[in-house]
Amino acid sequence: MGQAFVELGRFDDAIVAGKKALRQNFFFPQAYRCLVAAFALLGRDAEAREAAARLLEVDPTFTISRRLARGGASNMKLSIEGFRKAGLPE
Repeated sequence: MGQAFVELGRFDDAIVAGKKALRQNFFFPQAYRCLVAAFALLGRDAEAREAAARLLEVDPTFTISRRLARGGASNMKLSIEGFRKAGLPE
């Protein structure tokens, strides 16, 4: 749900969805990816960097290129932009 909100430009809703997912499973990488993108795209840089650090703790092999290789890049344009703004590894 959070990913969809990011791509719709509903960043505040994406943050709510991401935080809710983390309350259910603190080790859910998708929730951190959602938060990274949403915070970064809102210009909330410190929170984006914190979420990025947590993402890399639960998924240390994450890179933007690996995520793109899984497909769906056309549905992830804003997320990818947010990942880059937050400084996630290419």
